[in-house]
Amino acid sequence: MSWFLFAASSVFLFTALNLLQRVVALNSKDARAMALVFNFIASVFAILLFLITGSYKNFYLPEGATAWIGLLIASLMYGLFERGRFYVAKLLDASIFTIIINISVVVAFTGSLILYSETLSLRKLIGAILILFALFIVSFRRKDIKNKGTPMKSIAVGVLISIFLGLGWMLDKMGATYFNASTYNIFIWVLPLVFIYFPHIKFKNIKSELKIASWKIALLAFINVLGYFLQLKALELQEATRVIPVVQTATLFTVLLGIFILKEKESIAKKVIASFIAVTGVYFLI
Repeated sequence: MSWFLFAASSVFLFTALNLLQRVVALNSKDARAMALVFNFIASVFAILLFLITGSYKNFYLPEGATAWIGLLIASLMYGLFERGRFYVAKLLDASIFTIIINISVVVAFTGSLILYSETLSLRKLIGAILILFALFIVSFRRKDIKNKGTPMKSIAVGVLISIFLGLGWMLDKMGATYFNASTYNIFIWVLPLVFIYFPHIKFKNIKSELKIASWKIALLAFINVLGYFLQLKALELQEATRVIPVVQTATLFTVLLGIFILKEKESIAKKVIASFIAVTGVYFLI
């Protein structure tokens, strides 16, 4: 059951991440420069975590080409996700982005079944469907999209980067298995910097975004690094088709906590009902 403790801890951190991300994105002037600052700080935290936890004692690099090809593709997917992450978070309401980002769970879940030949048991299928259903009903508010003139371009970008995120998640179990969670965690934060920066970002924009975000971007990066590390630890011990849906319940808790922290008082009954559905789904996956 230790995998579930890792996953549950990851859920807690990702919930905090979701609440803070919107605040940081709203003040951003250059989303890609913000993403570069965020990922650079996250890379530093990943290296510090590697040293503080003593993981360097177990450091090793796999010899097979499969591990490195998987790492490169995963880095590309995460890099493409990060390029559009703050852009979408800035232009879309959190509730709408929540709807779209759930696409990543479907992509990762389906891809993991194929890539790792994991068994799709009835219990696992029911659990995943319940969680996805809970996430959908708690997030979907038709009037948000209908009345606020949500730009279709930002929705399209949101769908695209969610697919990239799902493909990255799909490859994480391979990376955690071949490298170990700590080593892979460093690579997956450092390598995407190349894809985020390409072909060029003005230094003055990077400096400006760092000044705008201040300490909040560092806190955001730390939370993301630690949460992702715990997710990788869970993937080392359990099937991706169990871990990924459980971790994604962070979206649900973000909405629920938004009632109290962000004063989002709409549809409270619907959110409570969705929470029970999601918890039931987690039970089927444990």
